[in-house]
Amino acid sequence: MSNIFNTYFVSIGQQLASKIPPPVHHTYPVKVNGPKNSFVLHDTFVEEVNMVINNLLVSKSNRQNDIPTHILKLCKNSLSPFLVQIFNLCIREGTYPQSLKCAQVVPIYKGGPKDLCTNYRPISLLSPINKIFEKRLYDPLYTYLEPNSAI
Repeated sequence: MSNIFNTYFVSIGQQLASKIPPPVHHTYPVKVNGPKNSFVLHDTFVEEVNMVINNLLVSKSNRQNDIPTHILKLCKNSLSPFLVQIFNLCIREGTYPQSLKCAQVVPIYKGGPKDLCTNYRPISLLSPINKIFEKRLYDPLYTYLEPNSAI
């Protein structure tokens, strides 16, 4: 059954990708005067990571073999310093851990005959550690990109 869902969900991506028009490449010269704005990700701190952990929803599902969110919340004071070290190293090196990029895809029934793959939609379950790191990256980036931002 899982192979059938996998084949179906993979084919959807390929079908959608084939409908995207190719990019238009211009050959005219572009004058570059240097960046008008710049953006730097600064180190994160234990307090920031703890705040993100506090806001994680316990009701959301996790991948198999991940630390459950409620356990992460209970152990945040012990785990946060280690997460901060990992996140800051990733930010400084410009890397994102491969293990955090993996999602567990679960089919969710939408309605209609249950024996048709088209009546299911894929949901990607991510690691709660990934959610914390993504939130850490998202907040300063989108604050910077807002047109009325003070940054």
